Amino acid sequence: QQTADFFGRQQQAASLDVEQTVEITLEEAYQGTTRTFSQNGDRFTAKIPAGAHDGSRIRLRGKGAQSPYGTGDLFLVVKLLHHPVFRRKKEQLLVTVEVDVLTAVLGGKITVPTLSGPVKLTIPAGTQGGQTFRLKGKGMPSPSQKETYGDLLATVNIRVPRKLGEKERALYEELAKLSDSSTD
Repeated sequence: QQTADFFGRQQQAASLDVEQTVEITLEEAYQGTTRTFSQNGDRFTAKIPAGAHDGSRIRLRGKGAQSPYGTGDLFLVVKLLHHPVFRRKKEQLLVTVEVDVLTAVLGGKITVPTLSGPVKLTIPAGTQGGQTFRLKGKGMPSPSQKETYGDLLATVNIRVPRKLGEKERALYEELAKLSDSSTD
């Protein structure tokens, strides 16, 4: 940006724009949130919209550095904090769900966490470890399209029992014999 001084000479004006990192949780990115800042002696609240992602830039006009030549803008740069359960891929959420062996073999209902609360998912008999189920509209909100949500992808991890009681062990051994005889 070029400005002229009192004598008409051109001088380079230092950039008056300011960048500030703002850390938010995945839940805050899902719902949208606000943050209060102080800049140039003023306190103000900035709205971070639902669907904001890592690296999102939110421009606040006239809230940057001040000089005789004007006031710059403040750019908030979103840093999304790590979440212990979910991973984010644009508007999709990814989660790993634990499924016990019997439910994987016989099918049944499991509970899947989402940011809007747990939901029931019916998995079919014969579900394999690593299989992924899509829950439409249970992902992150789109920052550009109101009322539009991405999907949640739930990947199955089969939980094998570490300890078996005597009766359980006998039943698994019987099942193994049946399985062996059916492959002959």
